[in-house]
Amino acid sequence: MINRIDYILEKDKIINPQFVCDILKDELKPIIENYISFQKDIKVRFKKENEKNIFYVEIEAERIKPFGYIPI
Repeated sequence: MINRIDYILEKDKIINPQFVCDILKDELKPIIENYISFQKDIKVRFKKENEKNIFYVEIEAERIKPFGYIPI
């Protein structure tokens, strides 16, 4: 099963970078919330550099949630 992001990127050949940023934010936020308490909402930004599409995710964290003991 193709996830929503893959579907949008695959089917939408005229990609609106801001739309993709909004989708990424919606998809990433619930996952990141498992590990971090947000101080502010996350930001997803896009930049085109040469032939590359670069996405930046910015998170301002109030705290990192504890994981418990991880054996070494």
